[in-house]
Amino acid sequence: MQTTPTGRRTRRQLRARPLPPDLDADLAVRVATAALAEHPGAVVDRVEADSADLFAVHLVTCYGDRVVVQVDGDLTVLGWLALAR
Repeated sequence: MQTTPTGRRTRRQLRARPLPPDLDADLAVRVATAALAEHPGAVVDRVEADSADLFAVHLVTCYGDRVVVQVDGDLTVLGWLALAR
């Protein structure tokens, strides 16, 4: 998070990345929604298709931590990993 001259905290803008060819927008939204249920208030950085039925959702939490959430094809969260700063 950044601080403005008035002392208010703002989130930095994340650039949009194109979706992988094997991941359509509807599926990406459903996968990201499942990941955000585990980390409310986080922002989606990107969604990756690791295999046909395994996805990795990269999130930035409200505290600025980077988290990768593993989601399977049934939209079940398998686990998550906090990345080092």
